[in-house]
Amino acid sequence: MMGLCDMHCHILPGLDDGADTMEESLQVLREAFRQQIRKIIVTPHFHPGRYKVFAEQVCDSVAELRRQCQLSGIDIMLYPGQECCYFTGMAEALDRHEILTLAGSRYVLMEFDPDCPYNYLRNGMRELQSHGYYPILAHFERYSCLREPERLLQLKEQGILLQMNFDMLLQKDSFFRRNPWRKMVKKGLVDYLGSDCHGMRFRPLHVYEAYQWLSENVEDEIRDRILYQNIRKIIKE
Repeated sequence: MMGLCDMHCHILPGLDDGADTMEESLQVLREAFRQQIRKIIVTPHFHPGRYKVFAEQVCDSVAELRRQCQLSGIDIMLYPGQECCYFTGMAEALDRHEILTLAGSRYVLMEFDPDCPYNYLRNGMRELQSHGYYPILAHFERYSCLREPERLLQLKEQGILLQMNFDMLLQKDSFFRRNPWRKMVKKGLVDYLGSDCHGMRFRPLHVYEAYQWLSENVEDEIRDRILYQNIRKIIKE
């Protein structure tokens, strides 16, 4: 298998509700390497009123984590990004480079309150599109307003990209088993998978286990598009 990329995680030490310390960050990275991850876009929160982590802080933290990886012999490439909770003026903040897109691209990982109205969610992403960005809706499975399948199709027709957490494929409790997450992946409705890892204890990595399920249950073309082709549109190397 080719090395995997995790495009949604919270492993920069002390910036948000993810990894607390540099040592925990390095533990996560060692585990990531063991699970065949070779590239990571780190995505600390920017959430007005909760986590105001600005671009400069993220870039400085990524530079230090890269240095520590080199010293520790961890061969994973790290790229700066953020998971941005939508707010009025978000597009302008991106234009000013106060907050970050994914890996310096025009792709933006966006989140909303899980109970937000559908029109608010849709219009927020349209606003970013009007500024030339490509919105990726983080962990779309969480939004109550998207439980109606036709709304997901409307978003897809609008050009919105959908990110699901790897853990949704593992069906570890009854909530996951009651919902059609696996079917959505099989049908090609999901554009990206990310771990949303927050450290060694809170939402740890299960990426390789999910990859095995994908290998056994999803057509090669769809799996490769989600895991590799779409990632290359963000990380152009």
